[in-house]
Amino acid sequence: MQKAEIDALVRAHRGRARPVAFFHILRQESLGPADHAFLEEHIDELSASDLLRWRARCAEGFTAPVIQKLARMALEDPAHFEHEVLNVPRLELHDDEWTELADLLRGKVKPEIFERVLARCRREPVPKVTGVLFTPGVIGNANLEEEDGLGPAEDLGDRDPGGLPLRELLRAWLAGKTGKGLSDDQLVALATARARGPEALDQGAHDEDWGPLVRDLPAILQGAVIEKAKRTPRGAERANLLQWLGEHGAPRAALLELALLPVVEGDLPRGLLAWLARELRTRAAWEKHGFFVVSALLGKPAIAELAEIVTITVCDASSSRDGEGEDPPRGLLEAVQVALALGLVGLAREALDRRDEPKAMAALSALACLDPPSRVSRAVHDLVRTHPARGDLADLMAVNERLVKHGDARDASLEGVVAALHALADASG
Repeated sequence: MQKAEIDALVRAHRGRARPVAFFHILRQESLGPADHAFLEEHIDELSASDLLRWRARCAEGFTAPVIQKLARMALEDPAHFEHEVLNVPRLELHDDEWTELADLLRGKVKPEIFERVLARCRREPVPKVTGVLFTPGVIGNANLEEEDGLGPAEDLGDRDPGGLPLRELLRAWLAGKTGKGLSDDQLVALATARARGPEALDQGAHDEDWGPLVRDLPAILQGAVIEKAKRTPRGAERANLLQWLGEHGAPRAALLELALLPVVEGDLPRGLLAWLARELRTRAAWEKHGFFVVSALLGKPAIAELAEIVTITVCDASSSRDGEGEDPPRGLLEAVQVALALGLVGLAREALDRRDEPKAMAALSALACLDPPSRVSRAVHDLVRTHPARGDLADLMAVNERLVKHGDARDASLEGVVAALHALADASG
């Protein structure tokens, strides 16, 4: 990166150097003079993992600042040094670098730490790591609750169906035990009244959870189910109803709009996250609906929720491929990055229209973390053309134009998406 671009990113992150190093500089495959100068200037703000990432991008013989900082870390915080440096695989440092580190620590640290550093210089084999260091939790995608059945039906007799919960009405209707009669139209009308809430009823409203009933809901209740899905405050119930609507032919676009209604109200229940991830499990789904979902979540903002949806989607796609440890489909990652990139461009445009430069800079900082294909360049170019800028904004627009102009999504990754969302959250905080 150029110094002006780095300075603009620092100001986008409210003057803090570490996020710029972590999200931007150290995610590059190679570093330029301005990158190294920035890292040296702010070396005391870097963590051990940042230092090791920096070392991996240094030319041979130019790692002295990193080794010297690691030595200071060993003196100031031996426990942290032992955990973050000595317990990582040997490949992190070359033998001559271990020797340099040992020379800097000789007589200054506890013997047990010095001996471990010295052992690396002697080319002693590092014990093979066994077992699993980290196992990501598996988030289930099943949205439907266990169907508990409606139970045996009782004849309605002379009872007024208007005061009965839907579960009881369905039992009687399905068994043909509706007393004086309950026509299809009457069932639809009563269910719709239930779905619309207490204000739609003249008597005893039932705030009933329809989630456990979805296996028995007849197709004639589709309109009532839509009304219920719009209004329920329960995320699991909404997910169940959306699943039912999808199985009965409702278009995915309409279902996504219903799913995202809680975002407008300030929340996105966890039950809906898995449903959204499953609906966006393919490249085609992301290309058709990804921008709509991303824009809705970025606009709230619901950044953490968007990160979880993307992570579930990509991890599920990876696990469903043949073999263990397979990379996710390249096309899916590209589609996710395109949707997010266009969403961030839109977020920047809206912020500039409101003259909210900090918000626009946060969006542009996040955009610089991505590796989208060149088809995103038109959107970035249009933003630059329609919103002429100076200073930091102009520098951030320029770096994004440069990054996407010749992009081919070859380096598109889940890491890049997560970095972009974290950078957005950091710069917006």
